[in-house]
Amino acid sequence: MMPPGQAGSRESRQRAVLVLGAGRSGTSIVTRAIQAVGVDLGDDFKPPSRKNPTGFFEDAALLKLSKRLRRKLGLRPDSLRLLDDSVWTSPAVMPFYKEFAATIDDRFGHAPVWGFKYARTMRLLPFWKRLFEEMDISPSYVMPIRNPLSVARSRSRLDAHRGQQEHSDLEWLVNVVPYFDRVRNRNLVIVDYDKLMENPTAQLERLATRLDLPLTEQIQQEIHSFANSFLERSLQHTRFSIDDLKNAKKINVLVRDAYYWLDRLAGDEIQPTTSELWDAWDKINSGVSALGPMLAQLDTLNRELRHAQWNPLSPIPAAWNLARRLMRR
Repeated sequence: MMPPGQAGSRESRQRAVLVLGAGRSGTSIVTRAIQAVGVDLGDDFKPPSRKNPTGFFEDAALLKLSKRLRRKLGLRPDSLRLLDDSVWTSPAVMPFYKEFAATIDDRFGHAPVWGFKYARTMRLLPFWKRLFEEMDISPSYVMPIRNPLSVARSRSRLDAHRGQQEHSDLEWLVNVVPYFDRVRNRNLVIVDYDKLMENPTAQLERLATRLDLPLTEQIQQEIHSFANSFLERSLQHTRFSIDDLKNAKKINVLVRDAYYWLDRLAGDEIQPTTSELWDAWDKINSGVSALGPMLAQLDTLNRELRHAQWNPLSPIPAAWNLARRLMRR
């Protein structure tokens, strides 16, 4: 690992592409898309499941480390609490930098451009940014987005509680808003899930161009294979518009505002360098930060209630299940 401050030339630096964003937003499909345009994802993936029958495309070794880091930070997959910046240099986290660096060297040391996706990567972004600086890796970021109304519907098929719009919106916020401003001066591509499903060839060509990857004949063939063999239109169960989002009574106002700007980025109406975007994002970020104490309390309650569900002697599960039924009415 190259010490900080001893960067090589831009041409010689290894590149990494991190896929960010909220779960159920098409992160796995977009990860497969970056592979089609020439990003090395490795050859040892987490296997497909009912949750993602077409595959997750997550490197198994880095995924295992990422989950260990998440647990060390006290985060569950559905955790809502915000993290303090001090955790990234805490004694509990510091050993992970060497472990990640060794794993990346082992898995991708040969690759000029490699990529990784984990559904909690945005929550761990400060860790990754420091790691890339230490390893002298040049990062790019790809964020799939999907209308938050569709995200909640998709999530509800797996977990009725997490799929409630109000709860889904909070998960969306903590996995999208905090740390997003830290990719402001980096190579950033926002990919809309519905646009990708509607016109995959155009979206993959846009992705390759934005990531500064050559559209060789082989890559064109890979794009054709992705669009005509891999992508299944049946995966798109719902499609909502911006107007649907504006008119939704249960939508969180911060979610509505953040998605509005991300949607404009995905449609190339604005660029990541647009100052108006970041002025608005500062206000959105402040709004999420103000929710910190409430999010921490909700996180504690969710943890206790879920733990109680597994305890047959606890009176909480029956009340919890009743509350969930009432909230779905």
